[in-house]
Amino acid sequence: MSKRKLLRVIVSLLIIASARYFPLVNSSGEDSIVADFYDETTINRIAFGTVYADTKVAPLLWTPSPLNEMVEKFNYLKFSSEYQEFLRSGIKVLGVWDDHDYGMNNGGKHYKDRLQAQGIYLDFLDEPAESIRRRREGTYVSYSFGTGNKSIKLILLDTRSHLKWGPECDILGAEQWSWLETQLSDPNPAGLTIIGSGIQVISDVPYTDRWTGCPSSYDRLIWLVQRNPRVILISGDVHFGEFSCLNSTSTGYPLYEVTSSGLTATCVSWMSKATCRWLLENVLTSSKRTHPFITELNYGLITVHWNDQPISVTVEVRGETGSYLKQTVSLGHLERLGLEPRSAKSKGLKLDSSRGIKHFLSPTCDNQVRNILFFTIILFRLIIFILKILLTKIVLPLLGITLQAPSSSGSSLQHTKHKNNKILKAE
Repeated sequence: MSKRKLLRVIVSLLIIASARYFPLVNSSGEDSIVADFYDETTINRIAFGTVYADTKVAPLLWTPSPLNEMVEKFNYLKFSSEYQEFLRSGIKVLGVWDDHDYGMNNGGKHYKDRLQAQGIYLDFLDEPAESIRRRREGTYVSYSFGTGNKSIKLILLDTRSHLKWGPECDILGAEQWSWLETQLSDPNPAGLTIIGSGIQVISDVPYTDRWTGCPSSYDRLIWLVQRNPRVILISGDVHFGEFSCLNSTSTGYPLYEVTSSGLTATCVSWMSKATCRWLLENVLTSSKRTHPFITELNYGLITVHWNDQPISVTVEVRGETGSYLKQTVSLGHLERLGLEPRSAKSKGLKLDSSRGIKHFLSPTCDNQVRNILFFTIILFRLIIFILKILLTKIVLPLLGITLQAPSSSGSSLQHTKHKNNKILKAE
């Protein structure tokens, strides 16, 4: 199937893996696997992407979808010739929802149809009637592939069914937190653990749903991640693609996040590319962003090179014209400091300048401090400039004050400007 077709057949934060059979895990016995589903097949490639299935009434404005309309939207995709052709290839499709599959833009636990919508969503994924996912309030799930050092654990978090903002915010809910703690307390952690979240985790892009917007949940998640080496995060939601990194201070090793959004629409679907890029460069900035953002239609791809010495993993944001962002990192680089890597000694990062794009992912994300300091200085100077214009061109003329050469009256003006600067600093 061509990449062009692939862009039209994926829904939600959805995973495509090469394994074809997923028996339920038996949690008893000496060889029990800490995962909901298990397959011994060694896989080396996982693709993921995000789209939406609720009702858009205007650019950037959605309304909750009636349940019958949700069924129609999912069935339209599910029974399309392209999607059916893809399913016949034998590649397994997994998924967890975000708000636009949930049925309510930016929705949370108070969405009245959330449990009925969950059944509709799991029907789309062909989840068996006896599946454990049918007995949970939420679409969260875990999978384990492969054995020994060549194993991948995939943890998909439901960041909508129990989401609550406000002073007592919570993203996962008590039951899912307990489940996640079990998943990340495996005494034999996988060679690579991938945690999928509908919303971004370590990014601090403003005006979006994100884990850092609920500090207590974010703190607890990072605390749990500390227990496992070799973790990579994947996410969507924001309608652009990017790479982010949290330095080793919190987790003991660099924590990378790959955001792919979206397969069917990005910010340039509703505004000019110039406007979209200006917003991402000047308003929707993130101190954790390590690469140029991507506004083209895109999907994510993770490839594990099991035969490399040391074992390495390549993360990409790809689109119709190829790879937009690409980075390779040794799995040994994702070990806590002081721990012996599973493979040979880490050699750090392998840089790949694909399609003329400059990459600069630092092993310790040291560039984040410089970036945030630079943008803070630029923003502060811009605010001072605007304040001076407002003062000299609007406020003072309205008060009948005329600027003159330095004199005794000038001291009053200087005092006014100094006073305004002090107020600005306090804010």
